[in-house]
Order: sequence, then structure tokens, then C-alpha cells
Amino acid sequence: MEVDIKNLGAIKSAHFDLSKRLTVFCGPNNSGKTYAAYMAYALTKSGMKYFKSEESIFVQDLIKNQKANFELITDSIWNYRRDEIKSLNKSLGSIYGVSEDIANNLFKDFSISIAETKKEFDANILRMNFSNELKINDVTIEILKKVDSREINLKLKDTVISKSSIEILELFLTSKLFSLIAFYPFTSSYILPVERNSIYTFSKELSIQKQEFLERAQELGSKKNNRDPFHWYLKKSTRYPMPIRDGLEVAEDLNNYSKTKSEFYSFAEEIENELLNGKVIVTKDGDVQFSSNKAKRKKIPIHLTASIVKTLSSLIFYLKHIATKNELIIIDEPELNLHPNNQVYLARIFARLINQGFRLIISTHSDYIIRELNNLIMASSLKRTEPLKFNSFTYSKEYFLDFKTVGAYLFNFKNPTSRNVTISPIPISKSGFDVETIDDTIDELNDISEELFYALQNQKTLESTKE
Repeated sequence: MEVDIKNLGAIKSAHFDLSKRLTVFCGPNNSGKTYAAYMAYALTKSGMKYFKSEESIFVQDLIKNQKANFELITDSIWNYRRDEIKSLNKSLGSIYGVSEDIANNLFKDFSISIAETKKEFDANILRMNFSNELKINDVTIEILKKVDSREINLKLKDTVISKSSIEILELFLTSKLFSLIAFYPFTSSYILPVERNSIYTFSKELSIQKQEFLERAQELGSKKNNRDPFHWYLKKSTRYPMPIRDGLEVAEDLNNYSKTKSEFYSFAEEIENELLNGKVIVTKDGDVQFSSNKAKRKKIPIHLTASIVKTLSSLIFYLKHIATKNELIIIDEPELNLHPNNQVYLARIFARLINQGFRLIISTHSDYIIRELNNLIMASSLKRTEPLKFNSFTYSKEYFLDFKTVGAYLFNFKNPTSRNVTISPIPISKSGFDVETIDDTIDELNDISEELFYALQNQKTLESTKE
């Protein structure tokens, strides 16, 4: 899926190919990387949207026969995507956590579009080939789309479905399937913003439910208010940007989420042991604690843990309890609070996630992460079947990254005094990719170190001569 964005803050124009397995955003601070990451999340996030149409009749067949076929009508899905993008253009205040007035001023003339004609979209529908599971409420549905087919085959995994689940399927399943095709290859997305290290720590104080209650109470008490009370059921708080708001909603319901184990649970445990040397625990009251492998009986509240635990606990919880195949994971500054050796290990985790079916967008300033991604690309480019061992680490297939599946973009200002940001695709080859702004800084530091070293040597020589 290729996306065109115009007038998003300092970003005047950008073109992204989000269909890559790994997309890397690089560049100096304040250059719009977080803005772009938030927009990618809003575009690919699959919510529960009420959608009524003639195509919804198939849901009754699914419930009755445990299986059904959903016909893909290009015009209907094309119009659905058009309306969703229009809605996105009108939701900037909610996405970035600002008022409508500020959004209208900050994002004046903003637009986003998918670079695809209707004819191309129709051809792409025929080329789609995937199998997956779709979870709605407590119902799991197996879905299959074959090449050259204009149908999605659906099969219920559950033999008994509650009345409330049937009602939810009738209301929301059609929009889920429309979204799946309209924004292919994304089934849904999950974001880990920079603020992730404090969401679990301060979730009670930052309660989204509490904030929405206060905002609604204030507006209902206003003399200017003349809205139907049902409006407040549908309205979302805009105090926080969408990624933070969604993170808080998960944090407020950790106990319920933790009752489900995803198929990536054991993978999350590996990360816990390797990076955290312990386990992230959710209590019956929904509080997050940490148990170190060195003292398993002690349970430490999340706010007293090391910064690495705070930073990675949300990723670990997601992989344990929420993650499903083919999702897009967006991580802003994955290197946050990590020592260089752990940044390298995290890059390897990214490769394993990609090879297990996920897509990733990361925004990073880390030379260590980029270097290791390049190592994984080069190891893959060697096309050897046997594992490659260097020092203490073995590069096996699960860590390989095909350079053709990686995209990278440099966010940079046109000149030192400019407010406008240019976004350029970074060339990627079998040896990886270079980030100019990071390499320039490293080269400059190396030059300075070299000059200082030789100056120090000359000083020693002069001092010894005087003696």
C-alpha cells in the first residue's frame, strides 16, 4: 500500500510504501517522524465500526452453517475506503490530541491518499492471497482469500456463540472484512509510542475513562450544551493523542486481556529472559509487577523497576496476550533506555517478528539498530543454507532480512534555517542502507577524536623533549 501525504505539520509532501515488511524512519529530532508514525497507525488501525449494507446477509449463513462466502464487490470496498480516508482527514484533532481549532490551524490543507487507481485496486483484489484468523469479541473466524477469487471464505472456529456475540458479528463483521481488503495487507496495527515507558506506571492517574467522564460532565453542565446525551457515548476524549489513548485503554483492562494467551506467548517469554532477566506479571487487580529471575519470590511494582522493564513491558504484554499474525507493529524509538548490546538484540527480535508474519514500522536514531539490521540483510544476501557464526552469535534463517522487503526514509530539513521537511527514500541493497545524518555525526566525532589524540601525542612528545 503506497500512501501520499501532504501538509502534515512540517512535512509538505511525502510518499511511503507501507507494504514492506520493515519500514524504517530516520532523521533529526522535530522532523515529523512521530507525526508520520501516528498517521500510519490511524490509517491501518482496524476498529469496531458499525456498518450496515446488503452484503451483511452472509453473516446469518455463517452463524447457521459455521461457514460462508463473502463476495468482494470492488465498487463497495472502493467507496468504503474513500469514506474512511475522508473521515481520517476530519479526525486530526483526535489523532494528535488537540482541539479542532488547533488541528485546523496546524494541519491546514492536510490530505492523505492511497496511490492507486480504481482499476489497479480491482486488479490487486484478484492478486490477493492470504489466510488468517479474525477475532471479534469472543468469536474466532478463519478467513481464506485465494488468487483470482472474488470471495473470502469464512469458517467459524467456535461451535457455540452467545446471543451478544451474534449481534456484534451482525454489526461489525462486514466492516472488518471491508477494511481487510481496502487496506490490504494490514489486518490491524498496534503502536508503542515513546510514552510507553510511563503508560503502565501512571495508567491509574491518567485514566482515560476518568478523563472522558470529566470532559463530558463539564460540557453537559455548560449552558451552551444542547446535544443528545447519546452523543457522549460515541465521543472520544481528545486530551491525549490516539496512540496514547489506546495504550491507556489497554492498561485499564490488563486483567481481562491477560486471560487470553496469543500464539506468540513463548516468544515473549524468550524476550523476558534474554532482555529483562525476569517476568512481567499482571495481578488480579490489573497492576503490573516484575519478578526478577534472581529473586523470583519478590514482586516489584512497575514504577520501581529498571527503565528497560518499563520500556519493554508493553511489547511483551502485547506479544503474550494481544498479538495476531500479519499485524503491523509501530515502535517509536525502540532504543529508548536500552544499552547498545540490548539495542542489537532488539534488532534481531524485529527480524524474528517479521519472519513470523508481522510488519514493522520503527522510527529510530540508533546506529546500533541500523548496523545490526544491515548485518541481518547481508547475512540473508549470502543465500547460505547453513547458519553463520560470528563471535558469540549465530545468524540463522529466522534472523535473515531480505533487502527487498525493507524500506527506509530519511526525514530532514531542506536547510538549517528551513521549517519544511523533505522525506527521501533511502537506497537499500544487499549490504543494507546508510543513514546520512547519523553517519555524518559519527564521522565528525571520529575526526575530532583523531585530531585530539594526535594533539595529545604531540604534547607528550614536547613535554618529554623539554625534560
